Amino acid sequence: MKKTILLFATFFLLAATAGAQGMKAFISHKAYCTNTMQPYIEFTFIIGGRTVNYAPAADGRFRADVEIQVDMMRDDTLVKQLHYILNSDSFEDTARLSKPDFADIQNVPMPQGDFFLYFYLIDLHGNGDTLSYIDKIAINFPEDAVSTSKLSLFRSLTAADGKGLFEKYGYELPPLYSNFVPESQYTLPFALEVYNTRRLLGSQKIKADCYIQSAESRLVVNPNNVLSLQAPSDDVVLFINEFNVFNLPSGNYFAVVDLFDSRDSMIHSEKVFFQKSNPSVKLNLEEYSVSSVKGTFVEADTNHKELVENVKSLFPISTHIERDFYENNLKKVSTEQLQSYFYSFWKKRNPSNPEEAWKKYKARVDYVQDRFGSRQVKGYLTDRGRIYLQYGQPNEINEVPSDPVTLPYEIWHYYYLEGQSNVKFIFYDPVLTGRDYELLHSNLYGELNNPNWKMNLVRKIQSQQDIYETNPVDYWGNDMDEYFRFH
Repeated sequence: MKKTILLFATFFLLAATAGAQGMKAFISHKAYCTNTMQPYIEFTFIIGGRTVNYAPAADGRFRADVEIQVDMMRDDTLVKQLHYILNSDSFEDTARLSKPDFADIQNVPMPQGDFFLYFYLIDLHGNGDTLSYIDKIAINFPEDAVSTSKLSLFRSLTAADGKGLFEKYGYELPPLYSNFVPESQYTLPFALEVYNTRRLLGSQKIKADCYIQSAESRLVVNPNNVLSLQAPSDDVVLFINEFNVFNLPSGNYFAVVDLFDSRDSMIHSEKVFFQKSNPSVKLNLEEYSVSSVKGTFVEADTNHKELVENVKSLFPISTHIERDFYENNLKKVSTEQLQSYFYSFWKKRNPSNPEEAWKKYKARVDYVQDRFGSRQVKGYLTDRGRIYLQYGQPNEINEVPSDPVTLPYEIWHYYYLEGQSNVKFIFYDPVLTGRDYELLHSNLYGELNNPNWKMNLVRKIQSQQDIYETNPVDYWGNDMDEYFRFH
C-alpha cells in the first residue's frame, strides 16, 4: 500500500516510512534574483544513498533513480513544474549501507508573487512509497526598492575546485541541514545577496553589520565581535563571510545582517534562525558579576528565597545557557551572588534603566501568574505563560473550551514574530484540568513542531487507524482548520 507523509517546514529530513528503511531526503528552496531582476527559485535535493534501492542500469551496473516533481501553484493554477529523474552514480552491487548520498540543484525562473510548492519524491526501485512535502514561498523583488535574498547558512566554506556540486560565488558551500550547527562545526558561513542598490542608491558603499542574536533574550552575542563588511553598490551585491561559533553555547539563535547606506541609515535587515549544540560551554558567572550592587535597585533585595524566585521567573526570556544555570546552580550560590547576577541580567538588557525593565517584566509575570498559574505551578513555568513572556501578547486568541470531538484547546496567532509571518501556537488540555494547557504545536522555528497535532486533539475520542494520517475524520462543528488556517 502506498504511504504518503505530509510535512510542513522550510527544511526537513524526510522519511517515506516510520521505520529506518524508508527513503530519506533533504530539501531546501530559496528565492534569488539575477542582475536583470529576473527572480528564480533555487532547489536543492540531497537523497540519502543508504535509504534508496538500486537496480540494474543500462551499463550492467546498479543505480538508484528518484523521480522528483515540484508543482509551483498560485491559488489553484499551476504556474511552473519541475519534473525529472535524479540518478545516483552506478555501482557494482546493491549493498545500500555502502552507498553515498547523491544530490542535485535546479534553478527555475519565476514571476513575482506568493506560491505553494508541492513536492513529490518517489524511489523508482522501492516499494512505491512517496515523500510528499508542502511549503510556501514569497518572491518579492520590487524594482523601486532595495531587496535581498534570504540569508543562507552553510556547513563549511572552502575554495571551489570546479568539481563540487555546491559551488557558488567561487566557493564550495554545502547546505546546513535543518539549520542545526553540531558541536564539531566551529564556524558558521553565511551569504546574502542584495539587489538594486546601484540604481536606487548610486555609487556609494553598502555597509553590513553581521552578528548572532539570542532567540530568547534578543541580545547580541559577543557584541565586540560584530562583523562589519562593506561593498560598492551594484545590481547584485554579495556579502559572504563566517561567524566564529567555537565557544557559542548550546541554544537557539538568529544570524542577522543589518544593511546601511553611506549615511548609516538602515535600508534592510535579514535574519535566519539556527540551533547550536555545544554542551561543553557553561555559563561564566563572572560575566554576570558587578563589584557592588550598592545604590542599585537590587540593594534592598536581601531575602534569599525571594531572590531565587525572581531569578527563576526570568526563565522565559533567558538564553539557553542562563536557563541551564537556573536549573543546576541556584541552590549553590550565595545571596550576594544572586544579587549580582540579577542586576547584571537586567543591565545587559537595558543598560540605561535596568530597574524599569525589571518592573515592566515583573508586571507581566504577575499577569501570567493570575491568568495561567496556580499554587502548584507558577504561571511563568506554564507553556502559555512562557510563550506570553517570551514573545508578548498574541494578536488573536481563539479559545475552544468545548467542541463536539476535540479536547479543549486554544490557538494563539501572531501576525509577525521573529522574522516569520502568520505564526501560530496550539495549546490543549490533555487531562481536562481546565487550566494548565500544554503546548501541542507551533510553526515558529525553534518551538515544538508536531505535524500530527490534529490527531492529538481528537486521539482520545477517535481511533487512529492509519499512523500516517494527520487529519481526523471530519465532523459537524470542526473548526480546527478555520482557526489555524494552516495552508
